[in-house]
Amino acid sequence: MTTQTILEQAGIPLLLFVICMYYGLKLIILQDVSTIRGKNKEPVKNEKEYAKKGGALIVFFGLATLVMTFLLFVNLYVALAQIVLCTIIFGVLWKKMNDKYGA
Repeated sequence: MTTQTILEQAGIPLLLFVICMYYGLKLIILQDVSTIRGKNKEPVKNEKEYAKKGGALIVFFGLATLVMTFLLFVNLYVALAQIVLCTIIFGVLWKKMNDKYGA
């Protein structure tokens, strides 16, 4: 298996992993909620907790994407099931976090 083959099959998931890590860690470290919410949205109830929990959720999704990348080489259907399950978990937890700390 060559590097070109790996990038052809897993290039987009790897790119998504890098993007999630960037925004998740930026949210955790800088605690700039406007990075993901936009500047024209109303302020959140608790910006520090929103940034901490939201950043952790984005990092979780990035790691789930990385696991999916490796699963792509084992079994395509398992990789698809794993990322769908993690997306549902991410969505439910994000909704709960947004209801608790969001605007």
